[in-house]
Amino acid sequence: MSANNHTPAAFPFVEPEFGDDVCVDCYVRSAVPSAVTDQVDALVDRLRTLDERNAVDDVRVSRWPSQHAIADADRPTRDDLVETFERWAERRGYSLEPAFRRRTIPASPLGVEADAREQVRVPLVALAISETETAAETEAETDTAVGAKPLDAESLRGVVPCTERTDEERTHTVDRWLTAVETQSIGASARNSLADQPMPLEGQR
Repeated sequence: MSANNHTPAAFPFVEPEFGDDVCVDCYVRSAVPSAVTDQVDALVDRLRTLDERNAVDDVRVSRWPSQHAIADADRPTRDDLVETFERWAERRGYSLEPAFRRRTIPASPLGVEADAREQVRVPLVALAISETETAAETEAETDTAVGAKPLDAESLRGVVPCTERTDEERTHTVDRWLTAVETQSIGASARNSLADQPMPLEGQR
């Protein structure tokens, strides 16, 4: 899951017009340890609040697909998702480790598993930030609903958690991502509020 060593692009959530055309897919493990259940729930609640405040265009929360889930046209497998995230990371100069890890499960000595297989360990919570389709993009396709594009490395703006492939190897967490977008949203609301105030007349005190 390593990425090349070029300098990462600017982290996607700092764009001034970030919320206008962004969908956030939130993936949560189906089995969350009781010790961190409240923390996970709090992260999801913060994300939903961003959606309610229009800080992002759309939010979808779902469980990570099972490790052994079979692929179908409507839902990618866990491997499909992680491979897409890895392609994004490789192109942008990030790594998904240590939050995401691959490991090889050896063949069973009892013959249950004849061959070694690879298993992907995913984080408790992960976010995939992607572009949404605009009305202009779908104007010629009236049978296609406006909304999130299918996840692919091209439409992805970011994956969290991720780690910068620099000397510092700083890891961006879901909490840090949420804090950044919350801060930006508050700043944008304050600017809009000031812009809506009437200008004082010249000489008025």
